[in-house]
Amino acid sequence: MHSNTTNPRLWKHRLPYLLLLAAITVLHPAMAEEEDDSARPTEEWLLTSLSEAVDAEAMPTLRLDHPWGDVRVEATDTDRIHVTAIAQSHRDDPRKPSIRWVPGEVMVGFAELELVEDEAWAPRRIDIGLLVPQDLEIEIVTRAGAIEAKKATAPLRVSSTEGDIVYNGSGPISAHSERGAVRAMLRRTGADLDVELSTLTGDVWCILLEGARAQIALETRGPVTTDFSVEIERATGSPLKHGTIQLGEAGSATTSSIILKSYSGGIRVQNLIVPEGD
Repeated sequence: MHSNTTNPRLWKHRLPYLLLLAAITVLHPAMAEEEDDSARPTEEWLLTSLSEAVDAEAMPTLRLDHPWGDVRVEATDTDRIHVTAIAQSHRDDPRKPSIRWVPGEVMVGFAELELVEDEAWAPRRIDIGLLVPQDLEIEIVTRAGAIEAKKATAPLRVSSTEGDIVYNGSGPISAHSERGAVRAMLRRTGADLDVELSTLTGDVWCILLEGARAQIALETRGPVTTDFSVEIERATGSPLKHGTIQLGEAGSATTSSIILKSYSGGIRVQNLIVPEGD
C-alpha cells in the first residue's frame, strides 16, 4: 500500500489529478516517488493517498458501500481491480484511512475506535477511484458523494443519497439518487439493454446514440424534453405524467428497455450523432 500527504488547500482543484496519480502509483510505482518527495503535512489537515490492487479472478462481483465521499469508476482491459483513494483527515484524528477486502466487497474508510468524537475532526472524507475489468459486475452505494462510471459494459447498480450520478457505457445500468441528478450516455444501440434511471428531486438526462432501438417509459411531475416523438398521458387533476417513446420497431428482439423516473425534476431524452470511429 502506498500513502503520502500533501496540501489540503489544493484539495478541490487537484482531486482528479491526485486520483489519477494514485492509479499511476499502482501501475508505475517509480513515477509516484517524485510526488512523495514534494509531499508535506500542513498545520491541521492532511491528505493521504492509498492504493491497492487485487486479482479479479476470484471476485466475479464487487460491492462498495461508501459514506465518505465521491466514487469514480473506469472499466478497462485488465485482470485486476485497482483501488485508489485520497483521504482528508485532521492531524489529531486517531482514525486512520485504510483499504480492506472481503469476498465480493472492498471497504475504504477510517478505523472504528471507541473514543469521544472531536467536532474538529468531522470534515474527514475519502474520494475513491476504481480501475476494473470490463466484465466485472459492480454495486456502489454512497451517502454524500457523487458517482461517475465510464466505459462500463458489465451490469452496474449505483445509488446515492445526495450526490449526482454520471454514466457513460454500454452495459445494463440501474441508477438512483434521492437528491441528485442522474445522467447516462448509453453507447449500445441494438443489443438488449436494461436501464433504469431514477431520482426524487433531481433531473434525469438520458443520451442515446443515433440508431438506438428502445422502448422508453417516462414518469415525472416535471418538464419533459426530448429529440423524439413522445406520447404523454396524465390523469385529470394529477401532476404525474406518464410517457412512452418507441425507437425502432416495437417488439423487436433487439429492443432495449429504458425506464426514466423523476419525482419532481425534469426528464430529458437526447439523440446523439457520433462520428465514425469515435
